[in-house]
Amino acid sequence: MSNYEALVVDFGGVMTTSLENAMAAFAMKHGIEMQHLARAALGAYTGAEDELVTDFEKGHMSEADFSVAFAARLSEYSGADIEHSGLVARLFEVLDLEEDMFELVERAKGGGYKTALLSNSWGMGLYPIDRIRALFDVVVISGEVGLRKPDPEIFALTVAKLGLAAEVCIFVDDHPGHLKAAQEAGMTTVLHKTPAQSIQEIEALLGWA
Repeated sequence: MSNYEALVVDFGGVMTTSLENAMAAFAMKHGIEMQHLARAALGAYTGAEDELVTDFEKGHMSEADFSVAFAARLSEYSGADIEHSGLVARLFEVLDLEEDMFELVERAKGGGYKTALLSNSWGMGLYPIDRIRALFDVVVISGEVGLRKPDPEIFALTVAKLGLAAEVCIFVDDHPGHLKAAQEAGMTTVLHKTPAQSIQEIEALLGWA
């Protein structure tokens, strides 16, 4: 028997293949250094203030406006001429869904656990939205709710939508800072590195192993 009642998962890098690998492929294709792309894209994830990224993730800026500003930033950092049109889709062009993780969520749902998606978004184009809304009882996407991880409020919102206490929720994410915030909210956490590793850890927590 399990002490848990819900499985909450991140999208990019958990329900999909590696975001880092996708960004590396973009950098290679455009002849830019990965360090310049990381500096442009990931400051908000390493403790820096970055209103461009955080406003976009919270839905306070359109994808078109973000793409123009982000292309200009990336061009400045890298010295390459980066076209803004379709930039987000191109940035994650090689991102694929991790079908083993979708199967895991389906198993959890079929086993009576509530399921939730908790995701910081770069627009909505990357989500197979119909499939997601069919699979998850609760969908919390930063651009739709105006909050982003690791804000405590987005974790509180997610568990409130589930109608459960945080202590009975397992949260899976590939970013340690998000897991720290989830732990502080009372959730049990799993650091996603590979589908096989996450599935093994979740199966153990749910008493399936």
